[in-house]
Amino acid sequence: MARTAKPIPVSEEQRMELEAMVRSHKLERRYGLRAQVIVLSHDGHSLDGIIKRTGMTRPTVNKWRNRFRKLGVAGLKDAPRPGKPGTITAQQKARVVQKACEKPTGGYTNWSQERIASEVGISQSAVHLILKHADLKPHKTEYWCGKSPDPEFESKMLTIIGLYMDPPANAIVLSVDEKTQIQALDRTQPILPLRAARPSA
Repeated sequence: MARTAKPIPVSEEQRMELEAMVRSHKLERRYGLRAQVIVLSHDGHSLDGIIKRTGMTRPTVNKWRNRFRKLGVAGLKDAPRPGKPGTITAQQKARVVQKACEKPTGGYTNWSQERIASEVGISQSAVHLILKHADLKPHKTEYWCGKSPDPEFESKMLTIIGLYMDPPANAIVLSVDEKTQIQALDRTQPILPLRAARPSA
């Protein structure tokens, strides 16, 4: 008689994310298999059935079941290795900001920190710190910007975001307004007091 695996509680949002991981062609295959373990466990499959479907060993299946119980979807990522703490790269920071500013796919209305962490491949705590530093709240964001027709838009955007997140020392930032024919009717800052021999702008 096949040994029954104790079903794992999975929220509707987690289920959608797990199924997206299983179908994804961008994630490494091992992440899709780990997600499949949780989906099959939630659906009530036996341990032997899960082992047969995924090709994993029993200890490995139990490992990812336990990690998911403790950490959710983020627990399916590889744990940090002992030794020197991992460094979050400028590109990863840029991807977090990019995800937070674009409309999510797969039927989601907003990004969660857990989902961004899963997409980028970093910890949820790292995502939290990056979003806090950038003053972004993706769960409250209203998306309005459409996709650019420029085929190099994503690489250009990542470059700009990278400069924003990690500007070089003594950098000078210049902003150019595309709508040069539209007059700004309101000042963003109050008028400064008049100085001697200097007329008000």
